[in-house]
Amino acid sequence: AFAGFGSAAPGGLSPLFVSGPTTQAVQAAIETLFSSISRTPGAQRTTFSTRSWHAPDVPLIMSDRRIALSELGIESAEFGGRRFRNEFYIGMPADFYASAYGEASLLLDAAYSSQVLPGSHIDIYVNDEIASTVPISNNGGGIFRHLPIKVTMRHFKPGPNKVTIEAVLMTAQDQACAPGAPASATPRFALFDTSEIQVPDFARIGRKPDLAAMAGAGQPYRAAGSPVALSLDRFDTDTMSAAATLVSRLASVSGHPINVETVASPLVIGDRDALFVGTISQIPQALISQFNLVPLSQISWKIGTGVQPPAQNSDTLFNDWRERVDGGIWEGQVSSLEEWMKRNFDLSSDTLRFLPAPEQPYAPTGNVSFMMAQGLSPSGEGVWTLATAPTSVELRDGMTAMVRENHWRDVTGRVAAYDAAAEKIETVEVERPYFYTTRDFSLSNWRLIAANWLSSNVLSYSLAFIGFVSLLGLATFVMLRLMGRHR
Repeated sequence: AFAGFGSAAPGGLSPLFVSGPTTQAVQAAIETLFSSISRTPGAQRTTFSTRSWHAPDVPLIMSDRRIALSELGIESAEFGGRRFRNEFYIGMPADFYASAYGEASLLLDAAYSSQVLPGSHIDIYVNDEIASTVPISNNGGGIFRHLPIKVTMRHFKPGPNKVTIEAVLMTAQDQACAPGAPASATPRFALFDTSEIQVPDFARIGRKPDLAAMAGAGQPYRAAGSPVALSLDRFDTDTMSAAATLVSRLASVSGHPINVETVASPLVIGDRDALFVGTISQIPQALISQFNLVPLSQISWKIGTGVQPPAQNSDTLFNDWRERVDGGIWEGQVSSLEEWMKRNFDLSSDTLRFLPAPEQPYAPTGNVSFMMAQGLSPSGEGVWTLATAPTSVELRDGMTAMVRENHWRDVTGRVAAYDAAAEKIETVEVERPYFYTTRDFSLSNWRLIAANWLSSNVLSYSLAFIGFVSLLGLATFVMLRLMGRHR
């Protein structure tokens, strides 16, 4: 039995050879490929295996935890330039639910010299999105000793999360920028590995559909039990390649091989968790509706044109035109009010809602070359994921591009559409996910779940608050009437 890579072929790709004299020998060779990383399905893991692209392995944070940056691969360093940048990773579980509340803390140990002028600042990014800024306003230098920097948890998601520390340092020498002046050898800034990241307790509850949980931790296909159903529209080279790429990527983020079973027809899948790989024109019409896609996508997307979404109700259509039209007096007043609310209170029309808006069917535009969508089985028990494109070649190339590390971390929501020309991913968030429990009942956990849900639905929170205050006032009035003295 043999399993190993051959010499590089044209294009820089190395073929993997797996062979043996018998079927049992081939199976034994396959076992050697993942024996070093395989673990028992369902077993609790403490890290995400990221040694292929980042060292050390990313720790998995399940609850309140405090980690020194030295444990995350950060070393103490001095810096003499204008922009210092370093990054580390922390991992969140698949049932992470803190998109609308909560703050982590970066306890920063750092120093800056007397050359650094006021106006310099230290920025914290989470998954390339700005999360916090610390201005430097003192002259004469300074030392930060466990300076607490609040980092909103809304930017975190299941799986590995990149946290970046960036210091923008301005000096009089930089402002002068004399021609031919040598670079300063004196350090301006120092970051110490004794800095720590502290993550508080967060809500834990599963949601489906949720592509972020699948991309970050392989949920729900990592679970032990019945094999995952794999449906292919045809058994050609491109479709098989795309399916193998998807399954191997899910196995990588899950930490163990995934048992799959190919099915001849989607009709025999039932309510199992399933993967569908194929061109959009070969997908059955019932599946298109199951993933909440526009039915005309099968025709319009195939010929490379955009798809017009179905007719919308008046409120939705009116809101769309409010974004298109500019210059009206009433429009200007409302836009100014919304901008002021967003700037001062972080409130928008999407935030000020009583309940989440209904899901709208998605129609891939002409620039989209590949798409992943997730929905539920007919009974709602299983999670179905669709990988599709207009042609088999675009299916293979799109899947290859999607699983790259810089793209895979952007797979979130219920639809992730890849634009090959721009090399970017557009996502459609889930408006009304189905929640399911992933751990034993805990009052503190349900309190955090309620806090996150109410933070996402401000009007529901406001009405609940007014109702409780009214009940308290009524109870107090009745109690005083019964216990007080009457004149």
